[in-house]
Amino acid sequence: MPLTTRLRSVLSDARERAGSDDATTTDGLGDGESTADPATGLFECPACGNVYVAEEKSTCSSCDEPVEEVSATLSRE
Repeated sequence: MPLTTRLRSVLSDARERAGSDDATTTDGLGDGESTADPATGLFECPACGNVYVAEEKSTCSSCDEPVEEVSATLSRE
């Protein structure tokens, strides 16, 4: 599964768990408040492919290999 597809899945699952009552949104439909820079980042393990959303992450929880931070911006393929 491509990384962008996996990230979209992880992010949509997180949005569903958070609920849709958040007043600040990034889709332009909120109440005019701007969103702050996220406090979390996206990290991927190149060895096993696990993706993490965390403030800081240096090693993979599954295989103990170093993880790499990936861009939080998803581009269309």
